Amino acid sequence: MSGALCTMPEPHASSSTPHLLVPWPARTLRPKQPRPAIGGGPADRAADRQGHVSRLIGGLEQARDEAAGIQSEVPEPYRADGFAVRIEAAAGHTLKLEALDTSGLTLMSVHPATDQHPEDALVWLPYEKVAAFSRRIQEFTQNTRNGTPRQAALVANMETVQRALFEHLWQEDDPLPPMEESRWWELWFDPHIVECDPVATLRELAAEKRWPIAELAIAVGERLIAHMHASGEELRTLLATNACPVEIRRPSFAQELHAVDRSFQQELVDDLAGRVEAAPPDAPAVCVLDTGVSQEHPLLKPALYGRAHSVLPQQTAADRHGHGTEMAGIALYGDLAGPLESKGAVVLTHGLESVKILDGTPKDATHPRTYAEVTANAVATAEVGGASADPPRARVFSMAVTRQSGDGENGVDGIPTLWSAALDALAAGTDVVTHDDRIELLGAPDPDASRLIMVSAGNIRGLTPQQIRTPEGVLDHLTMCDLSRIEEPAQAHNILTVGAFTELTAVPEDSSFAGFRALAAPGQLSPFSRTSVALTGTPVVKPDVVMEGGNLLVDPGETLLDPHDVVSVTTTNKDAYRLITSANATSAATAQAARLAALAHAAYPSLSPEAVRALLVHEARWTPAMMGKGLYKSTGRPKLSKNQLMHQLLRRYGWGVPSEERVRSSAANAVTLIVQNELVPFCKDNSGGVRLAELQLHELPWPLEKLRELGADTVELRVTLSYFIEPNPGRRGMRGRYSYASHRLRFAIKAPGESVDAFERRITAQAETETDVPSHAAAFEGDANWLVGPRNRNQGSLHADIWRGSAAELAECGVLAVHPAGGWWKSHNRTDRVGRPVRYALLVSLATPEVQTDLYTPIANKLDIPILGTPAVRSEITAGVPVQTEIGW
Repeated sequence: MSGALCTMPEPHASSSTPHLLVPWPARTLRPKQPRPAIGGGPADRAADRQGHVSRLIGGLEQARDEAAGIQSEVPEPYRADGFAVRIEAAAGHTLKLEALDTSGLTLMSVHPATDQHPEDALVWLPYEKVAAFSRRIQEFTQNTRNGTPRQAALVANMETVQRALFEHLWQEDDPLPPMEESRWWELWFDPHIVECDPVATLRELAAEKRWPIAELAIAVGERLIAHMHASGEELRTLLATNACPVEIRRPSFAQELHAVDRSFQQELVDDLAGRVEAAPPDAPAVCVLDTGVSQEHPLLKPALYGRAHSVLPQQTAADRHGHGTEMAGIALYGDLAGPLESKGAVVLTHGLESVKILDGTPKDATHPRTYAEVTANAVATAEVGGASADPPRARVFSMAVTRQSGDGENGVDGIPTLWSAALDALAAGTDVVTHDDRIELLGAPDPDASRLIMVSAGNIRGLTPQQIRTPEGVLDHLTMCDLSRIEEPAQAHNILTVGAFTELTAVPEDSSFAGFRALAAPGQLSPFSRTSVALTGTPVVKPDVVMEGGNLLVDPGETLLDPHDVVSVTTTNKDAYRLITSANATSAATAQAARLAALAHAAYPSLSPEAVRALLVHEARWTPAMMGKGLYKSTGRPKLSKNQLMHQLLRRYGWGVPSEERVRSSAANAVTLIVQNELVPFCKDNSGGVRLAELQLHELPWPLEKLRELGADTVELRVTLSYFIEPNPGRRGMRGRYSYASHRLRFAIKAPGESVDAFERRITAQAETETDVPSHAAAFEGDANWLVGPRNRNQGSLHADIWRGSAAELAECGVLAVHPAGGWWKSHNRTDRVGRPVRYALLVSLATPEVQTDLYTPIANKLDIPILGTPAVRSEITAGVPVQTEIGW
């Protein structure tokens, strides 16, 4: 696809100033790319090369003999034709992982280096390949024609070789649980290691040993994951079988949720139900993945059209817990306080779906189901159910469910897990295939089947004043929020992660609340919201946005925190005798974000999930309370350093609060351009290798005369780039062909005074040299105008930044580039991935605080887009926070 998907404003936009969908095609460059080297040089073994080789081969032979001895105790049908070895790197060096994944060897998993331990890798080695591997090691004693040791990159950095043990496969940060205790284990398999199906073998072994095993396995990417209940001692024998796992992790099973209740008067609901005009069945819909829904609720029934399902065996779609019904009400109406208090018609532009994935009861210890399997099943159920009659034009999945976890557990460290990887695969458009004993998320992602998934950042539960009291005696909830890391699966790359802020600070008029005050100031982070402030160095920055999540009231003696209804979001309740309740925290925030996404789909039907995700981030703004004393100096330069900005804003609030007005429309002095396009990131070169394929240059339709008239006045340029990656969830080093992301995209803009030719050369050189290894390239002088900067914004699969400078400078910055970077598609050399196009959405906004300046009209004219009315103006370009309506009962 060479251009945008639409050539004029969407007819359903709700304002006379709709966002502009850019019809101009990008100009494509096809540069040549060298293959950069990864990692440092080999360790110095000059003093005793022969001794080093002898130690390695001795360890290899001992590992083989030990494995053969253990295998003799395994019944013949289950015996493996190989064994696992653990190879530890020399301190301060890295292993050549690619060389451990070829010539019959299979790289199973990698533990990255830490301050206490060097890198180590687990490798599957067939018995018939032991001699060949020994010869490769022995070659290190010989020299090449240049006089350097042969196989140096492979052998020099290897410190020890030993037989892999069960505990070596453990991938969690916290210690391995006691081996004698029976528990559930998450076993990751590589189906390519052996010819037979490892899960089928596992089920046969489980039947013989009477080990409980989960009914369904799940396949994500190149990994197959099953769950077994046994002691670690019992499972040691798996390493000698055709069901040898490549990784072992702690499972996350679906379990109970909690919510808050409140009652309101029946006549208010009846009045509102009489004023609601439902959207047609094919309108966009929010699909709530939760505890089900109360289908007969008078405020929900008109929007459901019977689209309520359950993936829980022998359970209906009814909501016994209440949380799902609460989320459905918010996803449809937002805060119900406003519609209940209004008098006019309430016209809905989107509908509802519900898939029950939890029932609010304790988990089934006999037949547990992982969140990943349940979520994938729920997505497939919604899509199959929705296809039966009047499917929605677009679907937004809303999941206010996270796994409560503690220090040392996967998920809270920002590293991908089975659940987060499954969400990434689902978002990218991977097909869901259900079999009797497994669910598969396999095959190349289909951009036309991509999915928009909203997930909550996770909540702080049971907060007390003692936990947030500073040494000076002040209650400070922000520190607790910063220390409370996002919960699984909020670290997924392709989802929109939603945190919570609050504008709700009212205190009940009841005399029993005399002297109470709100804990969080207006516009501040909600006391319930988790952040990624403590996750420095992780591949994602979360949350992406924040929405209203409620507040807590503090008593005069500061001994009590009360989540009162008045500082919560009003919504629907499951009980027929009590139809209204309240909800709070990141659950309520996530449902509101899903509603905004559905409104965007309704206003702009041709927008892709990638574009709608970008739109919510692009139109979010930080409140004054979030920005503190401001972001910019009097000189116009950023007041905070890039690292301070990440800590104080992005990892706490994301990009702020998206408002309905901003998501649905531009303004005369604040114009948003939306580009939807695709490019081919990688292609084959003449030697059969993989190189960079395309870079794309977008000429921005700046109103040059207007910008030159403004001269030294400050203007603000926002850029957001959104795309979906295909996950590679195995822990095999996270670099090169083992990178988690299939590909990465970057954006850059031509600097003032830089020629277009020089810009093309600079971007080409940057694209050619960027790999999965963190970049240490010198900062470009034009980077100073960016608030976040390239080094910090290029994380995950959604990148945003703000350029601020004079209008005269921006007039000279009329070209914006999108280019690919590293990823496993590039390094893996997969013939079914190289050459595939990838889709992206690029949003560009130009804004000025000067309300008399009309930027919209000249840009629309330049794009040959007709204007449907008089462009509106917007008096503020830095706030735009929606205020929740308080209802007085």
